Amino acid sequence: MQMSPVTPECVVRRRGALRSCRAGLGGGFLFAVALWSSLGVGSAEEAPPDVAPSGVAPSGGAIRVEPAGIVNAPGEVVEADRSRHAVAELSGIVWLGGDAYAAVMDGSDRLLFLTVTPDVGGAPDVSGATGVSAAPPTVTFERTLALDRLRDWEDLAIFIGPDGRQRWFFVEEDTPAVREFAVADGDRPVGVGPRSLRAVGMASLEGPFRSARANRGPEALALEPDGSRLWTANEEPLERDGPPVASGVAGKVRLVGLGIDHARAIGAEAIERRREVIYEVDPPHDRVSLGGGPLYSGVVALAALGAGRLLVLERSAAAGVPPLENRIYLVDTSKAAEARDRKGNLAAVAPVAKTLLWKGALGVNLEGLCAGPRLADGRLTLVAVADNGADGVGRRPNPVACFFLTSP
Repeated sequence: MQMSPVTPECVVRRRGALRSCRAGLGGGFLFAVALWSSLGVGSAEEAPPDVAPSGVAPSGGAIRVEPAGIVNAPGEVVEADRSRHAVAELSGIVWLGGDAYAAVMDGSDRLLFLTVTPDVGGAPDVSGATGVSAAPPTVTFERTLALDRLRDWEDLAIFIGPDGRQRWFFVEEDTPAVREFAVADGDRPVGVGPRSLRAVGMASLEGPFRSARANRGPEALALEPDGSRLWTANEEPLERDGPPVASGVAGKVRLVGLGIDHARAIGAEAIERRREVIYEVDPPHDRVSLGGGPLYSGVVALAALGAGRLLVLERSAAAGVPPLENRIYLVDTSKAAEARDRKGNLAAVAPVAKTLLWKGALGVNLEGLCAGPRLADGRLTLVAVADNGADGVGRRPNPVACFFLTSP
């Protein structure tokens, strides 16, 4: 079921964690980013043309993801009342219908509303130099909306019921938890009176993600199109599930699907009705090492395609050249083994099968991904946001990237 659009009236008006990477990688990593930027944005690799995951393309053909342009977000949003809010550390994005999207920033209580229009006619760059289309998408940040509390927000999802009621879901790494918000009664313009979104429910993730490594907890959130299940995942392996990722060493994480009750706000019953599936993250990417600093390779975003099918965005970072790699995989959780009651050794639980659709550097740290509208030619729009951080002087650009998913 396609999600209903969110109109400007519904939300007043429209308008990470490379933080964990930045904290540990230090100067070597920043030097690598600068060096890689000077060399270009890197190359992208598509899935082999004969890849056809079961249950995804009804005709039995191939499915693939192609880059469709990237553009830097503006450094701030200027409200109608002339108040200004920074745009930095973009960590999650969700489609609201049409060309409208909402994004969150880790460490901020502001929800950002933006419009994204990809260049649907642009031909991919077949030279291999960049792997992106010649024309970037058109992106406009229009407005912010305040949440009634500050957490380390990592991703978000929204469901709009038949009655038009909005259910906003956010995942945060502090507790960790999935929290539900609703538009406050008597909503007022941002900056005037009470905040515009208030918390109405919470499902703690401390049970599923207990023993999470520091800054490696839940980063991703996606809602099945029918609103039946919320999917989240820990970024890198829990201590109880195995060793951390390392050069040449993959890591096992948990895709957790929370059962949603449409009659009441999210709570403990979502955890009680959950599914858990094991997902194996690739080892850190190949690179010319600069030495020093930790390695990162984990799940940072999910996009739900329906019936348990998910796009999984992996992000790898290291002090080297290239310093970053982003990967998009396709999985079908409906065919995966249940891992909810498995504790410790996961060797007996087969990870969900995954199919590589795209990987590349793009020169940015992608952290959020969502499925957008389907184009007239059948391609599905994907929109991603990057957390390139914020320095104390001039904020680093935080890009918005578009992709097209093709399935015959």
